[in-house]
Amino acid sequence: MDINYTLIAVASAIFAAIANVLARVLLKNLKAKNIVGINFLTMAATLLVISPAFYYFVPSPLTIVLLLSIGAIDTLANYFYFKTFEKTEASVATPILSIAPIVTFALSWLFLSDSVSILTLALSLTIVLLIIWFSYDRKTFQEFKLDTLRPALAASFLFGVSAIPAKMLLTGGESINAPTLYMYRAALIALFSLMFFKFQVTGISRKEYRLIFIRGLFVIAQWLLLYYALSMGSAGVTLTLGNITPIFVFVFGALFLKEKITYKKVLTVVSVLILSLLI
Repeated sequence: MDINYTLIAVASAIFAAIANVLARVLLKNLKAKNIVGINFLTMAATLLVISPAFYYFVPSPLTIVLLLSIGAIDTLANYFYFKTFEKTEASVATPILSIAPIVTFALSWLFLSDSVSILTLALSLTIVLLIIWFSYDRKTFQEFKLDTLRPALAASFLFGVSAIPAKMLLTGGESINAPTLYMYRAALIALFSLMFFKFQVTGISRKEYRLIFIRGLFVIAQWLLLYYALSMGSAGVTLTLGNITPIFVFVFGALFLKEKITYKKVLTVVSVLILSLLI
């Protein structure tokens, strides 16, 4: 696999790690339905301001259907994602949220002819299993409840599904580029959230709005890199590398928050990074 492709996908996971930490901070006081709408409205507006520098879209019935599909699927995916963190700590939910690449591999094989070698598939699934093992904590997992399991499974499944129409758009005849796709995605999620979730913009402090905007910048970077990687290689492999987020959450915690370092976590971090380079 191209090293540049791998580095782009891994960089996406680094930005996702920062965004995940900020999401948990926001959800201490805010509801999931409000975060989804405001978060994506802010990101869409940010990208719109600079869109003359990157905008490229050739509309057709197929591209419009795919774009609307991505917007609808990811609206639900993000709602359930935030709902998961609203219900429980990240350490409890992450093992379930890490299985999205398995869904993508299965659907890619069915709908995209996006097959990979047995070795690549084995390396990817090993990374997914290592992330689940890395995130699993017997003590906190006892807190896992059915009302956490449902949104976590739904978010993971939907994010896995969303990669399919995104891959089709980004590689199907040069109809759209990555930043334009993400701008439309963010705008559609904000619109669908307003229509179906009736999110509120009142009752949110200036400090929280500022944090939403800052988090949005990291999310934009995460998804632009993920979409660029998706346009270059396998959808399943891209999502696998983009989901090694817990590794970097641990690294940031150890470096900046002096969180406890264990042999299990260090061994897993090293193993995942080596496998990512080999994939």
